[in-house]
Amino acid sequence: MSIKKFVQLLLLFVLLGVSILNTTPAQAASSCGTTYTVLKGDTLTKIAQKCGTTVSVLRRANPEIGSGDKIYPGQVLLLPGALVKGKDGFDTYIVARGDTLKALAKRFETTVEYLLSLNPDIKDPDVIYEGQRLVVPAAGSIPTPPPSPSGHTYTVQKGDTLRKIASWTFTTVDALLEVNPQIKNPNKIYVGQVINLPAEVNRYTVQKGDTLSKIARKFNTTVDSLKSLNNLSDPDKLSPGQILRLW
Repeated sequence: MSIKKFVQLLLLFVLLGVSILNTTPAQAASSCGTTYTVLKGDTLTKIAQKCGTTVSVLRRANPEIGSGDKIYPGQVLLLPGALVKGKDGFDTYIVARGDTLKALAKRFETTVEYLLSLNPDIKDPDVIYEGQRLVVPAAGSIPTPPPSPSGHTYTVQKGDTLRKIASWTFTTVDALLEVNPQIKNPNKIYVGQVINLPAEVNRYTVQKGDTLSKIARKFNTTVDSLKSLNNLSDPDKLSPGQILRLW
């Protein structure tokens, strides 16, 4: 082998090595990206093999395919990791391998509870599937509350309304709206949303199913603080209607 050919081969191996080092795991797994345009002669099986996924994943991501195998040249199929822009502040995300609700909540700047409220078909928050279509909040669609003037907040739970929260904390809906200018529609709050509390709020009426732990999480405080403030001899015994000091 001549020196010239040896040098050429050496340079080729170096370039290949750099290319491999600069390839992300997602790129290494598939060269198809987040969408695939069907070519003449393609089948779901061929596409799945080409893109490093499975036929069942393709069906989940593209429900218009149904249970059949009919696809056509020019058809654009969604692949795991795709984000489809929607309207009214919501997009559709196609679950990729390794995704979790917790990680997706962080990515889309929301909470697991809010994602569950948008996707009621999810029965177990620890189980989502590659290719599954999830409704997610669009970037910037969830307004962040300004700093609380009282320094205290409440995290919205399933079934809550501003009217209920106001009643439980001995304040009014108008007072809540005053310290939460990000809430444009008082009838629209969501699970996991953090809202500010007026300065005068320092009591809470225990609701059915409440525990000190749940109340502490709602109001971003601690069980020990609630126990101390309310001189509770048995913190496991709370009665609906009981009034607790919060801070």
